[in-house]
Amino acid sequence: MIRTEISPGLWLDARLALWFEAHRLLVVADLHWGYAVSHQAHGNLLPSWGDEEVAARLRGLIADYAPDEIIWLGDCLHTIAGREPAETFLRTSGAPVTIVSGNHDRHWRTSFGEANPRGEAHPASVTRGGFVFHHGHLELPIPPGGVEVIGHHHPALAWSDRAGGRIKLPALIASPRRLILPAFSPWAAGAAWNPLLEEGETLFAIAPKRIFAVSRDLLLKSRNSA
Repeated sequence: MIRTEISPGLWLDARLALWFEAHRLLVVADLHWGYAVSHQAHGNLLPSWGDEEVAARLRGLIADYAPDEIIWLGDCLHTIAGREPAETFLRTSGAPVTIVSGNHDRHWRTSFGEANPRGEAHPASVTRGGFVFHHGHLELPIPPGGVEVIGHHHPALAWSDRAGGRIKLPALIASPRRLILPAFSPWAAGAAWNPLLEEGETLFAIAPKRIFAVSRDLLLKSRNSA
């Protein structure tokens, strides 16, 4: 297990998940179940790949953390055409999943998930302690002292050695007021967050065998020296 404690009791796992130790809560964002199926339904020739990888990574996280609750933080499906793998996982995993709706999920109704026992629309947000969890495609009021936890943006670190070598890594953005999760989907390339990092925020770049923090000052310094 490769992970780092980004603040007391809050762990970033290299499998692109956040673990809230005090709440025994596991959070992932932007799973985009059915990405390939959704494209195939529109005639795009993508390989049937991705959903098993999402399921296997989730099962590994559940085995390691035994969470009391898992939050899927929006864009759980890519389109409604891809609902079957997500609902199969929900039926068979035995994991306590709460689904938060994202912009890709607006047509999804299911009886699965802690928040939807009667097949109602999935909530736009949920609150656990001082954390407000929502997808991030809409602005929501955050109470004073609250911490916003969102997905949607697929943040990544883009880096170049200016000699032809380039790398892009999924990233988590952290500050005292908000957390932006990386996309859980293996199809997500990620959006370069280097120029978007705000004062007081830290970018945690996630490599397969290492997680490392990158400050805004370091990003500015590297840009100015380019």
